[in-house]
Amino acid sequence: MFVLQSYPAAVIFCVITMFCWGSWANTQKLARKGWRFELFYWDYTIGVLLLTLILGLTLGSSGTAGRNFQRRQYSAGRGH
Repeated sequence: MFVLQSYPAAVIFCVITMFCWGSWANTQKLARKGWRFELFYWDYTIGVLLLTLILGLTLGSSGTAGRNFQRRQYSAGRGH
């Protein structure tokens, strides 16, 4: 798990995250005109889920600060 030690860096990443909130709707506008919204929504959702799992299992399990991705998932599954 990566833990930011710098407050300005944390603020910068929060601003970047806010810009990405509407990214799925904006990318739908860039897609083919004939692509139905429902199909685009499912494709985008599955893609984001897979990317999150891949990044969580690789980057989320490195570093020395905090618990790694697998430990967090295990403790969340036990009802804590």
